[in-house]
Amino acid sequence: MASDPMEDDLLPSIRQLIASVTPIIRASGSLPAAEEMLMRLEETDENFHRYELVKYIRTRIEDALAPLIEEEIEKQVNEGGSKSGGNEALVRTITDHVINDQACIDLMQTLKHNTKDAVERLVQVFDEEHSSVRDGYYQDKVVSGPDDKRRSFSFSDDSSSLDSSFNQGSYMFMNQEQFSNLAENLEPSQPLETRQEALRRLLQIPPSDVLACEQWGELRQGLLHALSDTDEFLAEKSLNFHARMFSSNSHHIMREVFTSLVEHLKVVCTSNKTKLPLLRDGIDYTNPTHHRIIKKFRLMNEFQVEVPIYWIRYPERFLEEITESSIQLLVAQPASSQPDHICPIHYMSIVDPRATWFKKWLHGNYSRSVVITLCERYRPVVEDAVGCCMDYISAKRATQDPTNRLADQLAKQHLGQGIKRTRYTGPEVEFFHFMHSVCLLCRLMMYAGGSDLFPIQTSNGDVSLHELLVSLVHLITECQTFDQGINSPSVLVTETLKMSCTTEASCSRCLCKDSIITELLKPVLNWLHNDVPSSEVTMLHVADIFSAMASWESGRQVLLYGEKGEKFKINRLAAIHAISNFAKKALDSSEFSTQPSPAVTGAFLFVCRQFYSTSEGLLVLQPYGLHHYVANAWRVASRDAAQSDTPTPNMEVNKITTDEGDGEPYEDTLAWEQTLIDNLLNFASTPKGLLLLQQTGAINEAVAYMYTRYAKKLQVSKTEKFGYGTMVTQVAATAPGIVALQSTGFVKTLINGLWTILECGPDDRPLLRPAPPPMQPNDRASSKFFTSLMNLLSAFPAVYEVLAEKELENKESYTFREVPDTIIGLLDRLVMVNTRSKVHSLFNEEQSQVFGLRLLSVMTCCLDTLLLLECQYKIWDMLLQGQEHNKTTDG
Repeated sequence: MASDPMEDDLLPSIRQLIASVTPIIRASGSLPAAEEMLMRLEETDENFHRYELVKYIRTRIEDALAPLIEEEIEKQVNEGGSKSGGNEALVRTITDHVINDQACIDLMQTLKHNTKDAVERLVQVFDEEHSSVRDGYYQDKVVSGPDDKRRSFSFSDDSSSLDSSFNQGSYMFMNQEQFSNLAENLEPSQPLETRQEALRRLLQIPPSDVLACEQWGELRQGLLHALSDTDEFLAEKSLNFHARMFSSNSHHIMREVFTSLVEHLKVVCTSNKTKLPLLRDGIDYTNPTHHRIIKKFRLMNEFQVEVPIYWIRYPERFLEEITESSIQLLVAQPASSQPDHICPIHYMSIVDPRATWFKKWLHGNYSRSVVITLCERYRPVVEDAVGCCMDYISAKRATQDPTNRLADQLAKQHLGQGIKRTRYTGPEVEFFHFMHSVCLLCRLMMYAGGSDLFPIQTSNGDVSLHELLVSLVHLITECQTFDQGINSPSVLVTETLKMSCTTEASCSRCLCKDSIITELLKPVLNWLHNDVPSSEVTMLHVADIFSAMASWESGRQVLLYGEKGEKFKINRLAAIHAISNFAKKALDSSEFSTQPSPAVTGAFLFVCRQFYSTSEGLLVLQPYGLHHYVANAWRVASRDAAQSDTPTPNMEVNKITTDEGDGEPYEDTLAWEQTLIDNLLNFASTPKGLLLLQQTGAINEAVAYMYTRYAKKLQVSKTEKFGYGTMVTQVAATAPGIVALQSTGFVKTLINGLWTILECGPDDRPLLRPAPPPMQPNDRASSKFFTSLMNLLSAFPAVYEVLAEKELENKESYTFREVPDTIIGLLDRLVMVNTRSKVHSLFNEEQSQVFGLRLLSVMTCCLDTLLLLECQYKIWDMLLQGQEHNKTTDG
């Protein structure tokens, strides 16, 4: 049974229950009153069912009695017990039987024995600890030496991680007098040894007991003084105590400890007694004071990141106090008159540069409204973030000295990535602050409530949301950036703007403005009109942002017609004209003196593709003739790939090389070729685009490429997961399209898959016995193939191409291994079953014929298809003949 391993858990469970009901017992005043209150504990204590002892008893009852109760219920129902006396009599009968059953009696005896044993051990341990405390602490008040073997408590010293706070040893219990003595001995006026010993003993007490004691206020002040003490042992153990208290299941304990830690950090950062470094001097991690402060901020930040997982279980007051105390800490300013002191926001930026805590707080709607309301109440948080961004951008534009060198250093020497940083310079701290501010504002502007906080008042005047975004875009377009990893300012801003396009409402609210689009177009227009190239990274970032905007209808409308343009009215100043013109000239190698790289050309061509994949966008882009430019560039790339040396395995170095010793040019050429054919294929998304694709003469190659990706079940693009089914329908609607589909093997593969489902088993081998008849005419396995065939045969030009002037095979015999591979062969075997040999060739005759008749019923919805089938195959006579053969003798 599960009782043996659970016995060890009864002792701490009983301890938890005793500690929780201690205030109730004290408030009762007498033994009878205490017994009465304990008997009604379930009615009065909202945390009753959270106690470990209650959970243990409930689990044992469910494991032991649940099968017995279910068996008795089933027995009574089968015997008709509910008919005699109603539901109440049935419940009474079942209850009496379960209570008198031997399993219930054994369970009660086991619980009684385990509880009694745990209580006896608890009393014994309490007597020993009480004697030890009385003899060794309250009489002598002498600190135990390192060789003292009377104690067996072991604790983790890693106070900077929430995970480490779960590794705890044994606990001890104290009465209120002992707690009072502990609080007195933690006061700063006591000797250092006395404070250290008091803190050691406090670490040995369960968190619930500490918080439930009457002296918690005094203990809290003592712990705060210990956190601020210059003695390393006191500060470390006090921080360890806070980390251990975070592991409690009580929201009251977590709230009290968190607010205590935040209050301490606020005092540290605002007091004149704390010598915080100046911003220009940076932060030296080897300095003990700075080291302890960063560890405290890291502990607080880890709790902030984890608490959104479970704060929905607790009262709203818990959420409000946690969030409000955190925001209050961020707005705290040093008491010194010097403006360039390190602030709490700088420490938070170092610990969490990407503002992960704020991201998680705004992720759920439960906390989002509270956090945004607090940001509105404590506006300095947002004002500081906006001011930091504007000052950073202004300084960078004034000096024209990009800080990507700092980003490169941070990317290579970040904490936890191989090399441990021991010091951050002033510019690096400012860059961390900038990163944190950008990520915080990014999350804030994604939601309507956060956007409503703008305009924000700064030292240089009010800053609107769009002015802030335009300034951020300057980091991409005006500064010649180079790729320096994830910490590069241009990469950070690009991710921010792309994140703003996560939803259509956010995209429309933040980026669909002419001022932002004009700023993004600067490097494109400079290259297009002045032949002054921008860096490849800048162009790729601009293309990524335009692509993110074009993934939504509102974004496409602004790029097609401008912010205030009218639909279907050509606006030559709209962004799409500059983008498509740049892509067209980039595909022509003779247009620019400095030719854009294939990566840049492909990125802007992908933006155009998002438009010409729609009828509205194709109407605007058709005059540029992009299909011809893409087709010509693809032919050149195909020729270059064919002429390139094919990579061959070099056995000596065990890698792929060419005759020149380098396989990269071939791989780059092949990738560029696939990019072009992929963009060319997407013209087939619309009927007009399919006509343009046919005019290029590359429809067969494009359809062959589509078939390879369709067979591998790859997504269409980075912004489209599905879409090849629609494209197949568009391609099959024309005669050249269906011919291309047949030549690539798409039709054959589709028919083979269908035949496998209808006539073969799941392992593609013929069945030895018929499968159970399906409940529906078409089961789920064959419905996908049915839909695919309808996509192919929905248009009369496709049907005419595959059936016109083609005769049925009408063989004298068919084998089970003979599988059709054409449309006419499939109709011959499943629809026009006019001979006994065709009937005998079907293993699942009824299911296959029903599938064929449903296929025919959909095909004949087109009058032209019906007339073609009737003229060539006399389909009516064939169906009437089949109906005659299948009627009963008397029918």
